[in-house]
Amino acid sequence: MKIKNKSLSDKSRKWLKRHVEDEYVKKSSKENYRSRAAYKLIEILQKYTAVKNSRVIMDLGSAPGSWCEVLNRNIHTEKYILAVDLLKMKPIKGVEFINCDFNDDQFIEFANQKKPFDLILSDISPNLSGYKNADHLRSREILENTLDIALKYLENGGHFVSKYFRTGDVSDILSTCNKNFDRVSSFKPTSSRKESSEIYLICLNKKNIDS
Repeated sequence: MKIKNKSLSDKSRKWLKRHVEDEYVKKSSKENYRSRAAYKLIEILQKYTAVKNSRVIMDLGSAPGSWCEVLNRNIHTEKYILAVDLLKMKPIKGVEFINCDFNDDQFIEFANQKKPFDLILSDISPNLSGYKNADHLRSREILENTLDIALKYLENGGHFVSKYFRTGDVSDILSTCNKNFDRVSSFKPTSSRKESSEIYLICLNKKNIDS
């Protein structure tokens, strides 16, 4: 039992050391972002400049709020940002936050009031178990749910950005994206840790499939 506790302690120390020494953790503290995740979205905005023209934006899984901070600093036109998370998030000027699940009536009411959106973002990560198949299913379910929201609430020409994990086959989801958006690609920011399987699905210009 003591050996197990020591192992967990060593693992925690290694994580803390890596976190403290991480260049993006240091940079986020210096530049007043709430987390290092800010730089992932900054890179996305730099590479996919069309996203910066968005005016009505939904940020799914927004806590602690670094992506909302990036949107405030990098999108200079008049805009509305709806942030959604099960976790609480400290207020950010210019951001309307709802503390709920995106299956809740509260979310549906807000989304219906503000739609159509021209940008929907998701940086949601599943609670990982360490079992590859189970973790893939959790990741896949989140991606499917966020894509469903994008297809429901995005205006024609709108954009969708969502984190997912390269732990299993998502070819059918990518096929759905290709049917509904003009341009679909995957992007791994340099600020994403190399050992992480996370990658971002970038879907640009939602098609008018009724036309």
